[in-house]
Amino acid sequence: MSFFQIICGVLIGVLFAIKLKGIGSSFWIYISLGLSLFVLFYIINRLSFVMDFLNEVVNDIGLESGYFDILIKIVGISYLCEFASNLCKESGFLSVAGQIEMGGKLTMLVLSMPILFAIVDVVTSFL
Repeated sequence: MSFFQIICGVLIGVLFAIKLKGIGSSFWIYISLGLSLFVLFYIINRLSFVMDFLNEVVNDIGLESGYFDILIKIVGISYLCEFASNLCKESGFLSVAGQIEMGGKLTMLVLSMPILFAIVDVVTSFL
């Protein structure tokens, strides 16, 4: 299934959800959630090909894969936090969306500490 087909299907679903929202039905949020999850799983499926390629590149170059794994986790956390935050904003829970964003940023900061320490070690070794 091509991404063009996915986009067309999602746009039809969005139009249906807008119609339901306009008549006062609360089912529009379930349609929105379902469409979002559908696109998320499609992207995750496509992302696995990219991850396999990047792992091969890291192995061929000989870089330490631990730092690469940390960077991939940080990117994944940022995508998931944005996904959850957008769903909360769409539902009207702006304060929850803000907390999700803050929690994601703090989690990414904690995960990036080994990389920061490695950078500091490299810089101090030059001095």
